[in-house]
Amino acid sequence: MRLRVDGLGKRYPRPPWYLRPVMRVASDIEVEALRDVSFHVEPGEIVGLIGPNGAGKTTLIKIISTLVTPTTGSVEVEGFDVVDAPAAVRARLGLVLTDERAVYWRLDGRQNLEFFGVMAGLAPAVARQRASELLEAVGLASRDKRVMGYSSGMRSALNLARAVMAEPSLLVLDEPTRSLDPLASAQIGELLRRETERGRAVLLASHRMDEVASLCDRVIVLIGGEVRFVGPPDDVTDGPGGMQLVELLRREAGTP
Repeated sequence: MRLRVDGLGKRYPRPPWYLRPVMRVASDIEVEALRDVSFHVEPGEIVGLIGPNGAGKTTLIKIISTLVTPTTGSVEVEGFDVVDAPAAVRARLGLVLTDERAVYWRLDGRQNLEFFGVMAGLAPAVARQRASELLEAVGLASRDKRVMGYSSGMRSALNLARAVMAEPSLLVLDEPTRSLDPLASAQIGELLRRETERGRAVLLASHRMDEVASLCDRVIVLIGGEVRFVGPPDDVTDGPGGMQLVELLRREAGTP
């Protein structure tokens, strides 16, 4: 099992009165972002994570990636607990966050990938070969310019290539195709499928139902910090109870 989430909860306490004027917090009251969230992701599997804005998806992803500490429950990546062994978890994790800025803008795409590959422990020759393969896979092989000149879609593609560079066991991706055109999105989908064929696992947060339906083996629906559905993507839209789930998502998001 690549990822195991068991009874996970996250509560952001109300800040003390004397810190409220100086703390940058979104709410003056206690917020329960996640409640009793449990699921798993197996090797070779792409699991979609969907839900309306504010459902807790980003909090969940940050806990899995050791950026936020859970209040209750546990998360393990290949048997390593995110609280007790964060370094071991990070060594096995490829992460892409929304609005990712983890690349160096004064380097070109190839230089970025080679740098991050060597930093992750790849030999320089292996990093060069891997960078060439990934730049071709995400459609950036001919983009010979600094990242500061990349479009938002090109930076998104490069960030995904960086996450995959060191061949992690688990990829955790927060809307990796949000800024991509249809061709680039298709290339990313092909890349993710090739990675799962090598035994890697993917947790993919997305607002695009077409992407979830075409790529994912299972779907997790997160609403109000709780898991409301786990199952095949077809059941979300076409199967029994599918339309009820879609309507629930719409109501939670406040759309007509």
